[in-house]
Amino acid sequence: MANRRLSVLAVCGAGVGSSIMMKANADEVLEKHGIRARVSTADITSAKGNTPDVLVTTMDIFQVIKDIKAGEVVILNNMVSIKELEEKLIPACQKAMEKN
Repeated sequence: MANRRLSVLAVCGAGVGSSIMMKANADEVLEKHGIRARVSTADITSAKGNTPDVLVTTMDIFQVIKDIKAGEVVILNNMVSIKELEEKLIPACQKAMEKN
């Protein structure tokens, strides 16, 4: 994969519980695939000021922050599913790297 480090933002309602779990899972998946990325967490309010390469969240949260300037968006149906995260995050990261 490319040498550039991607920015990945995991967003949940309060920015503490589920976003931290998504971050941990994303770190694991990205490391497994050799993708260099800095994964951060945010709540709905602070997420709006970010411009990540990849945004990871659920549909209910995305409806509130859909105007965020993210390169790629990963919408999870099940935020605890590492399999779903891997299936969606890896292609999103590859697309984000191709854009740069």
